[in-house]
Amino acid sequence: MRKILLVWDVKVRGSPATRFYRALSGYDYQTKAGKSHSAGILDEIPDDVWEFVNRSTLLIEEEYAKLVEKIFKEFSTYLNWCRFEVEV
Repeated sequence: MRKILLVWDVKVRGSPATRFYRALSGYDYQTKAGKSHSAGILDEIPDDVWEFVNRSTLLIEEEYAKLVEKIFKEFSTYLNWCRFEVEV
């Protein structure tokens, strides 16, 4: 299966960047009952089909890349991003 390399740079700091990373990876927060997690798009995709190369580079199988790209398009005002097809 082909893989896609998604590379991005967040153009802003603060709330827009936080919202993007939360939509992508989700986030943990404390409640009275203990630690909870709000899911991001990567939580909805099997762990074995994607991996972070670094904080702003994601290697993902092509079939799941479209789901992640929706998040990138949603936050395109705040991001510069590119999609590369990887030959394995």
